[in-house]
Amino acid sequence: MISASGEKIVSTQNYIASYIGAKVLENGGNAFDAAVAISGVLSVVMPHTSGLGGDAFLLAKTPEGFLAYNASGWAPKNLKVEKIDEKSPFSITVPGLVDLWDFLQSYTSKDYEELLSPAIKLAINGFNVGRSLYNAIKVSSGNSEWNKIFGNKKFSDKVKNLELGKILKQVSKEPRVFYEKIAEDLVKDLNNEGSPLVYEDFYDFHGEKVNPLKTTYKDFNLYELPPNTQGITTLELLKMIEISKINKLAYNDIKRINEHVNMSILAYEDRDKYVADPRFYNIPGFILDEKYLTERVKNIGKSFNVNDGDTTFFVVGDGENHIGFIQSLFHPFGSGIVSHGIVFSNRGYGFSSGVNKPEGRKRPLHTLSILYAEKDKEELIIGCAGGDLRPQIHSEVFEYYADYGMEIDESVDAPRFMYLGNKTIAEKRLEVPLTQVGYYSTQVGVVHALKRKNNSYIAVADPRSEGVALPVQ
Repeated sequence: MISASGEKIVSTQNYIASYIGAKVLENGGNAFDAAVAISGVLSVVMPHTSGLGGDAFLLAKTPEGFLAYNASGWAPKNLKVEKIDEKSPFSITVPGLVDLWDFLQSYTSKDYEELLSPAIKLAINGFNVGRSLYNAIKVSSGNSEWNKIFGNKKFSDKVKNLELGKILKQVSKEPRVFYEKIAEDLVKDLNNEGSPLVYEDFYDFHGEKVNPLKTTYKDFNLYELPPNTQGITTLELLKMIEISKINKLAYNDIKRINEHVNMSILAYEDRDKYVADPRFYNIPGFILDEKYLTERVKNIGKSFNVNDGDTTFFVVGDGENHIGFIQSLFHPFGSGIVSHGIVFSNRGYGFSSGVNKPEGRKRPLHTLSILYAEKDKEELIIGCAGGDLRPQIHSEVFEYYADYGMEIDESVDAPRFMYLGNKTIAEKRLEVPLTQVGYYSTQVGVVHALKRKNNSYIAVADPRSEGVALPVQ
């Protein structure tokens, strides 16, 4: 199902993960239980997007208020390079996903051995390669272990990852062991691949609870994850769009699209100038200031390079807790380096120059973020796979909902355009004079979203993906 409505809900980028999450809710688990189970399954069946070798973020609304967590890993303390190539072993940062699982033990109601059991079984007994995974395998490469597990696999072939299953079993008993005993073996392998990571980089690492950033858009309150994420870039873009009033035009008016692209470029320019790990650099407070943005929209942006990425985002709600959860390796299969069945990210490729230059124990500017919006008793969570494109994707989907009268599933389905740096692409359904891509193209992002109103949910899985939304009554 592309969209569904129910008293409880789940929507993920993979049909197996959605099924497992719905079963957890059906069997009395809360949304955090379902999130851990889903996250584990996605780590096995969509290993090109995310897993134990990558990062994660959470943005949830609970009866007590917001809960936000940054589980993005830091660079090796001995990192001493000025530039990091896309697939370099120097691009591997300490993974944060398992740290988020560890943190969520305070919110789950079920034992992790039960919640991670489906993921463990899939890893050990095997699963069939989905279309998204096969598409990634076709254009990817990796080390010898990557080739052994994934290298010759076709759509619907069986994949087994016994080493990953063993590690998941250990993690299900005590997540912190990943950064202690398990890390000893991982570091040895990573060092052999050329990574400067040391055991202490793992042992010392902990993610952190954070406070969401807040702004407004018309009568909506908007929230996003703070730096080192680019969540502030989404909020800046939406505020400029509101100030410019371009959405009085039809959504496929080429004048609107051109101005929208220009404001995206301006937001990206500010991101790369000002946004970095706040432990190393104080992010200026004026970026969301209306006076600053009123002047900013008068500028013409310069051509700007942006990249997409391979990530997976899901939503889950149990009637009380509404969760957005995103996990990632950055690019497809991350660094391409696999150790003990774990694919390691290339998140260090997100370092650049200036405030975001590579430094030891620093977290790179992170493309992952989650948008939460509320008005009266109406709540939305929007997230996506899309790399640098995420601010544009979040904004366009939200604008369809807030400005063009579409329901949330219609907003996700609606045609999108996307600035890619050297060109602007548009889905054919927009019928505009830009570089056209398919009617439903993954090049404009893969979105999953949730809406809560009148004690009921609507959740949507992007028709551009193999995702499924499932209700639980």
